[in-house]
Amino acid sequence: MIRKLIHALVSAAAIFTMAAAVPVAAQSRTIVDMAGRKISIGHVHRVWAAYPPVNYLVYAIDPSLLIGWVGPLPEQNKKFIAKPYRDLPVVGGWFGEHTPNMEVLAKMHPDLALVWDQSLVTTPPMLGKLQSLQIPVVAVKLFRLSDYPEALRFLGRVLDRQKRAGELASYIEKSMAEMKAFSSSIPEKDKLSVYYAIGPEGLKNDCEHMPFLDEATELAGGRNAHHCRPRDRVGQNIDMEQLLLYNPDVIITQEDLFYAQVYTNPRYAELKAVRNHRVYRIPNQPFNWLNYPPSFMRAVGIRWLAWKLYPQRYPTQKLEAETQRLFNLFIGVNLSAAEARALLN
Repeated sequence: MIRKLIHALVSAAAIFTMAAAVPVAAQSRTIVDMAGRKISIGHVHRVWAAYPPVNYLVYAIDPSLLIGWVGPLPEQNKKFIAKPYRDLPVVGGWFGEHTPNMEVLAKMHPDLALVWDQSLVTTPPMLGKLQSLQIPVVAVKLFRLSDYPEALRFLGRVLDRQKRAGELASYIEKSMAEMKAFSSSIPEKDKLSVYYAIGPEGLKNDCEHMPFLDEATELAGGRNAHHCRPRDRVGQNIDMEQLLLYNPDVIITQEDLFYAQVYTNPRYAELKAVRNHRVYRIPNQPFNWLNYPPSFMRAVGIRWLAWKLYPQRYPTQKLEAETQRLFNLFIGVNLSAAEARALLN
């Protein structure tokens, strides 16, 4: 009798063990990433995003998934980040001259790595190094603002956050549709020229990033003063004579040194934008609103630019309300009207 009882218990334990193993096996799935590659992944609890735009987007979808930041957050921006995530470790990422700390990454055991789709071509060693750590590599296409809705819905499926990602995607689609209508309402002859000033002198040329700056300017109802040519390269400069020939209606910048001297340095005095006091510093809290590093903040950045270009056409109250809405939806921060105004200015 005792033997039969022991046999029954062992059999039951074996059946229980087999049953418990079934969900684990079922968690394994094959997805097709945004570079068209088939990738096998399990359930995702921990994510390493190798590029700032993807890093920020995962934060918006569900910050609890992030194992860390690609770079340190500026202190003045941390107040917009939920307390549990302000001091996540800086793991690094593959962008510019940066590389991640592979030893730290290996110890953190992410369930997958999210990379920019173009990095599979531009950074060949990346894939091999991550695969050597047995980290599945999933590529995301994220360049222009118009890429964000599809990228969000893709990440929603990968991270099992479909509803949340769908809400964010719908907001960006709505914003783009509204701004396309706004831009179309402005006659071509009335559209203002916009120059994006890079570098301490405002003369650096960044053709690598111009496509999404072109998109933002067009959605805001403007036209870019500078156009890149096929032979241009990142880092090539224009000269002051060329900038004077452009003579833009408006200048935007994220360069503190340029912005600090543009109204006092006599070399800029003849520019129309300077004479009319129409040089604007792009907001950057918690992430840049228009350019580098790019983020979902462009969805409100295009509205900010429209407001700066056409304050009579784009009401301040509407921009404040949309700023509050985006901060609440994407970041979980409830801005007061006064806080929104402070960010905009």
